Amino acid sequence: MITSSKSEFFFSVLMAIAGAVLLISLFGHMQFNIEALQFRVSAQISEKGYTVVELPPLGTVRAHTHNAPLSLSVRLENIDLQSIQRFLNHNTGRDEIIQQSKTVLRQVAAVFIAKLLALALLGGVTGVFITRKGSPPKYIAGALAGMILAGGLLAATYFTYDSSAFRNPQYSGVLRMAPWMVNLAQETFGKIELLGENLSIIAENLNQIYERVDSLQPIGNETEEFKILHISDLHNNPAGMDFVLQVAGLFGADMIIDTGDITDFGTPLETVLLEQLNHIDIPYFFIPGNHDAPAITEKMEQIPNVTVVKGLVEKYGLTFYGVPDPSSTTSAVTPPDLSTIPRLTRQVQESIDQLGPEKVDIALLHNDKMARSLAGYVPVILFGHNHRMEIHQQGGSILINAGTSGAAGLRGLQTKQIPYSVVLLHFHPGETGKKRLVAADTISVSNLEQGFTLNRIRFDIPPEPD
Repeated sequence: MITSSKSEFFFSVLMAIAGAVLLISLFGHMQFNIEALQFRVSAQISEKGYTVVELPPLGTVRAHTHNAPLSLSVRLENIDLQSIQRFLNHNTGRDEIIQQSKTVLRQVAAVFIAKLLALALLGGVTGVFITRKGSPPKYIAGALAGMILAGGLLAATYFTYDSSAFRNPQYSGVLRMAPWMVNLAQETFGKIELLGENLSIIAENLNQIYERVDSLQPIGNETEEFKILHISDLHNNPAGMDFVLQVAGLFGADMIIDTGDITDFGTPLETVLLEQLNHIDIPYFFIPGNHDAPAITEKMEQIPNVTVVKGLVEKYGLTFYGVPDPSSTTSAVTPPDLSTIPRLTRQVQESIDQLGPEKVDIALLHNDKMARSLAGYVPVILFGHNHRMEIHQQGGSILINAGTSGAAGLRGLQTKQIPYSVVLLHFHPGETGKKRLVAADTISVSNLEQGFTLNRIRFDIPPEPD
């Protein structure tokens, strides 16, 4: 009889522990905010003690931080862009941000621990209740078993926790392909302001060289001239954006054409960087690239003077035909399947043919392979994607790749090998009055120490012998 009572008691304790584990797994989570960022923290019983940071849609960062069989997860749930903008406008210092975040995290940790202990207590009581043989001593024992389980796990997590494990974490999703982001945040963001200042000086010097080139290689009546600044692949570089806007102003560009990848991951957070475009006073044509998700396209459509070109658009007597990158319709940061390029290109070729001969003056694309396949169909083809500036003629078409106007984005801040590059296109009225491309100025800032190059290519005169 004593043995039977002990068995029932131990069974009740076992069910209490199971109940505590179940309730912690089902309800062991809570939401909290740090300024404009909303997070969700959760705890799960697991074989190993991992801490997981989830950053949708980029992926996860995971590290084996403690010995207790408890997995902790922190997920970025939402970003309030308006709050971020207000926060940035207040110019809050880095130390103040860190201190505020630590205060919030301590408060969240205290509340979360209390919730887990309460869930464990309730789970222990629930486990005993399920046995249908509960009695006050058993309920008390169940509650204590649940509390001891949760308290033990939390104590073991606290005393064995090693945050340095994140120096060598495991990545998944897009982050698995970009571990450079961790070092980037620590080492290169401080360079942006200096980059902006240096690029501003370079732009001024470029303008002086440009005026000399104009005097040495004049290309007709300036009053009839129409200038388009072709840029591409800014990849979230605010210094690159400032450089582009300054060059457009100094060189008197009448419009800007951006052939895609203005962002890196196409997330809503990156739309904050597009606020710089609110200050432009000339038309800005944009073709989404494979890094520009629907959220980016939607934001661009809301900015004054910005036109997202999808199909046929007429402006200033020129007819443009825009082909957004196929990958820009999803949130996945991937280039289009190469096997689909021929089919997509045929569709574009058929669409241009249906518009009639010489209807389209300039084709705007992001993908370089699709652009080259359109040679012979359109007089001028502008594109980007591969970060290599080039100009060549093929099949009666002039193909122009602006390279990367943001020096491959924030990644470029870690190297001096990738240049900032833009192309200034000069159009003059032809014999029929229709604007035609007569010259292109390639501008490349090799790096901030070695300077820049500016080269003029003429299309209205035969090329000089080598």
